[in-house]
Amino acid sequence: MGVTGAGKSTFISLCTDEDVPIGHSLHSSTISPSVYSLRRKGQVVRLIDTPGFDDSKRSDIDVLTDLAFHLASAYQTNPKILLSGIIYLHPIDQPRLAGTARKNLAMFKLLCGDEILQSVVLATTMWRDEIEADAAQRVTQLESTPEYWGRMIEHGSSVFRHDNTPDSALRILDHIIARRERIVLSIQKQMVDEHRTIDQTSAGQLKRHEIIKEKERAARRLQENSEELEASLRAKEQQNVQQLSEEQEKYEREIQQKDHDIEALRMSVAELQKQKEAQMVREEEELQAFYAQQDAKYAEMSRELAALLQQETPPASSDNNGALLAAVQEKQGGQREGAAAVGQEDKAIVERMMNKMNDTGLRIQMLSEQMDAIENERRMLKAEEKKKFAKRGMQYGGAGAASGGIAAGAAMLCSVM
Repeated sequence: MGVTGAGKSTFISLCTDEDVPIGHSLHSSTISPSVYSLRRKGQVVRLIDTPGFDDSKRSDIDVLTDLAFHLASAYQTNPKILLSGIIYLHPIDQPRLAGTARKNLAMFKLLCGDEILQSVVLATTMWRDEIEADAAQRVTQLESTPEYWGRMIEHGSSVFRHDNTPDSALRILDHIIARRERIVLSIQKQMVDEHRTIDQTSAGQLKRHEIIKEKERAARRLQENSEELEASLRAKEQQNVQQLSEEQEKYEREIQQKDHDIEALRMSVAELQKQKEAQMVREEEELQAFYAQQDAKYAEMSRELAALLQQETPPASSDNNGALLAAVQEKQGGQREGAAAVGQEDKAIVERMMNKMNDTGLRIQMLSEQMDAIENERRMLKAEEKKKFAKRGMQYGGAGAASGGIAAGAAMLCSVM
């Protein structure tokens, strides 16, 4: 876990050979928890990349419910999938622990619970030579302040300096592997063993309290705005009335959203499971609709391309004509499964013919490029589907080898949260 830009995805990319999307600046690249694997010290280590609570693409409510679902799902499998350690990454180039970072840290502590803090690694990132002295002082402050890292260190948490190298990242993993621990987080116990809804967990109560305070602030602003609006209406200040009316609608929408957020936290593991299943069904339906749309577009372009080529081909007796039409037919015939590409010989024929064309030739080229783009996009989507299915198996214990390995002690699941 860590604020956006702390280096969570970069850390995983240093440990594995897998392609890990990495965000830049204030924009996160991690949308939901993803699992990456490597072999280390004779064991399979699985790293879980998770979004932060200040994620640029998702609300804190979405992040919390997603984390709760993934952690609870892993814990309630048979056999249980247990974590071995958790790495909290903190960018040391930040001059102070700002409000967002404090909230992130507070949520992290409640998700974990005091009982497993000895399995937590607190790792500083973003070290540079020019900030060395100041950064060292910041580490001292973090370690000595109870509400920051001090209390966690007293409960056994370890502090590491991560210098953005593979050796540095793997040294942290080796520390967790050597402990040979299996831990259960507080939110896992509360949701699975104690059958609590998210808003009844320690982490959920903190988030619910924040939402209620935000709703109360919005309600106060709405009341103040209503009074100003009434005064402006009496004074017939039309320009001010327009501005205040827009603000009124904004505060009303904000209050409605807070009510929706509070309701979203009143979910059990079973309800979260139903929600995720419905979400996956929707995603599959949207994907199939997109495929159908692309297929229709591809078929339309194929017909147009064939017609253009027919118009511009040499007489039927030409040796080139049969090869070209065969190539077009092959391209058309394979559209559903990826649309087979035109062979090199046929492409040469197309290129020779296009040299004799003007506007028609440009259109043929554009159609060919667009069709190739559709083919490439289809292949990429299929690859992403396959990868997503494999990761879901590891996340929810769907793959027997994954859950069995963990139960036998031959694999380790380490969370980079």
